[in-house]
Amino acid sequence: MKVGFHQHYLACVEEIEQRFPVADWRCGDLEIWPIARMDLYLDMYWQNAGTTALAIGRVRRALQHACVPATNIWRRRNDLRHHRQWPRKADAIFLGDGVSLDCIDGAWQDRYSEPLIATIEKKGRPCFLMQPGDLRHMPWHRDTFPANTVDAVGHALAPFCGRSIAVQALPEVQAFLDRNGIAAPSFSQSRLSWRANIVRATATVFERVLDKVQPRTAFVTTWYAGLAPAFLLACRRRGILSVDLQHCPQGGRHKAYTWRALPQTGYKCLPAIFWTWTAEEAAHTQSWARSSRWHRAVHGGHPRLAARSHNNGPSVADWDERFAQSGVGGCYDRDILVALQTVQGTQDVWRQLAEEIADSPPSWRWWIRRHPAAREADDQMYAELLALRRPNIRIEEASRLPLWVLLPRMSAVVSFCSGVTAEAVAAGVPALFLGADATGPFGDLIESQQASVCDVHALPSAIANLPARSTPVFPNAPRMQDTLGMLDGMASDYARMCRSQKQTHRPPNELCGAIGGRA
Repeated sequence: MKVGFHQHYLACVEEIEQRFPVADWRCGDLEIWPIARMDLYLDMYWQNAGTTALAIGRVRRALQHACVPATNIWRRRNDLRHHRQWPRKADAIFLGDGVSLDCIDGAWQDRYSEPLIATIEKKGRPCFLMQPGDLRHMPWHRDTFPANTVDAVGHALAPFCGRSIAVQALPEVQAFLDRNGIAAPSFSQSRLSWRANIVRATATVFERVLDKVQPRTAFVTTWYAGLAPAFLLACRRRGILSVDLQHCPQGGRHKAYTWRALPQTGYKCLPAIFWTWTAEEAAHTQSWARSSRWHRAVHGGHPRLAARSHNNGPSVADWDERFAQSGVGGCYDRDILVALQTVQGTQDVWRQLAEEIADSPPSWRWWIRRHPAAREADDQMYAELLALRRPNIRIEEASRLPLWVLLPRMSAVVSFCSGVTAEAVAAGVPALFLGADATGPFGDLIESQQASVCDVHALPSAIANLPARSTPVFPNAPRMQDTLGMLDGMASDYARMCRSQKQTHRPPNELCGAIGGRA
């Protein structure tokens, strides 16, 4: 039986961490392995898809970064009142991932950060929100700082702040990958050096932001992507407690939430705290983090559920009314949410799904939801689905309504291998995967029979065998105020621990004097 690339990846990184001293790979004060490990996943993803990532030339990249400030203002010209151009002092700072967004009442807000921000600000404590990417979504729900300016300055400074890397046994690791049939261009010494120095330089720019904001705690979504590793490194340098807000199922099979080897002082580009949705996921994190005092888990619950459970946000009745006002009423036997993804090589699956939907009973209503990160060019991947026009097919409404409005009203969720499944399961909604690759990241959900893999041609019968309506299940979540209060207490201890570690292992001050950076 062929092993999916996700399982192959997990097996390889586990063996690498056991056999090779990758936890000691360094560039200045940065441990390189977490970044290299995430890049390896992308290498294997593109190899599995039979294509390569689109490369951007250095000149083009430099021009793009130089134009960022002007481009930001132009794109947000109709929403300048929410364009936060400069940092300001706040008790908590948030870095979103740019894609975990919901459009609520006509304004975009961060799906996981917003409930925490609302709770903190209710106590009169200001928050500071940053979003990366090209900021295509507007208007924003609240003032938002464009973190792509930090990215642009970091790339500009990196050539002047470069440090050599120490990557013991790199040739042996490269040979291991080659024997396992893995093409890993990111594991060349030059590529590792470039990536590490970009992260270090960008972290130095983030330090300037932190000096202005002076937060007690820092929150990120998707710690391993985009600017998050550099932001976490900056927080560690400044002794600020960093917290990763869970955004998808973890449970032991996620590429970024299980580590077999930790340095004595932890990984500086990993969060200090992992905020999990369930106690089981917190226990999993603790199982590998207990060997280090620098990382631990906190069961905080799903932020949206926690807000609803403790009357901090729209009630179920409020969402029922909003759903009814959206003009999507009507009596249907089943409602099925289709979570689209821009996964390479899935065009045939989406085309076949369009045929099955066209032949399905008219009493079934289909909600076809684009991924928040999808661009217009991605629509070609599932063009046949988006071309469907029938009274029982909802496309624009499926993308406009927040997930937590849709999910409790669904009979099933269908995807290739989307993380939406975890949120569906949390709401008691059956999940059906159309791709066998889902057994990798979502194996726990499948083994527990909370989700299943289904051939696209067998999908109609699988849906027909499900209950006409799921029974929403909203597990009790910890009080968000209590979790945030606990983090406040931990922040002081963490700051003292960082100061003590710096005094014991003082790194050289080698970063650019031009911006007053401290390594």
